[in-house]
Amino acid sequence: MRSKDLLNRIATELSTVYDREESMAIARFVSDYMVESKMLNPDAEVEQTEETWLEEVLSRLKKSEPVQYVLGFAYFMGRRYVVNKDVLIPRPETEELLELVYKKSERGSFTAIDIGTGSGCIAVELSKKYPKARVYAVDVSERALAVASENSKNQNVQINFVSDDILHPAMEKYPTFDLIVSNPPYVAIDEKEFMHANVINYEPHLALFASNPLEFYEAIARFAEKKLKSEGKIFLEINPVYAESTLEIYQRTGFSDIELVKDITGKQRFLFCRKL
Repeated sequence: MRSKDLLNRIATELSTVYDREESMAIARFVSDYMVESKMLNPDAEVEQTEETWLEEVLSRLKKSEPVQYVLGFAYFMGRRYVVNKDVLIPRPETEELLELVYKKSERGSFTAIDIGTGSGCIAVELSKKYPKARVYAVDVSERALAVASENSKNQNVQINFVSDDILHPAMEKYPTFDLIVSNPPYVAIDEKEFMHANVINYEPHLALFASNPLEFYEAIARFAEKKLKSEGKIFLEINPVYAESTLEIYQRTGFSDIELVKDITGKQRFLFCRKL
């Protein structure tokens, strides 16, 4: 098989699992990786070694395993991040969350925390955007923190990682912050039935689902009451289904300038507020 036929072959084999558009997107992801890794010359025959590797990759992909886990990386804000089954695959919505942070934050020296850091992509991007900032990143999963630490080293940034449960935080571990950013677990258990098998069967449920989809937002509000400085800002990715309920949490706890922000699809996906 010639390499120019590879794209269609991968897409065809995945057509029983994904629709045509998604099959082609995954096929491009794999073929681009092979070219970039010099496994593939676009004008030559595919070698037997690469053919064997591809068969193993296709076997996993046809079981609905996300291509990012199969290849071991995902792109976020144009940078490559290590990912595995211990962390969520970064989503485009979270890129929008960061764009909101950039829009409403000034450059300079400040202290920020990424709550529920997972792969560390938010914390790393904050460090890249604001080199003078002191950035903390907290997660309850030690395995997730190991991935985040690897990504911070790969991107050559210094982040203060904290192992802690934000639902029951050890407050003495933290300084006070000017900025809180979080994309916490917010998918309700009863929403599982509407999700694709590649999410349900492979991505970490600890980072996805919440028995009470508001509990992390309540916990972040409590944390902010103690650890966010006056005039400090909060940026949250939220479940659009519970947007108004999430808004009410921050209204009750006395935050100001509370704003629900829509994502590119028109859903209320983000919440911004400020501490008085």
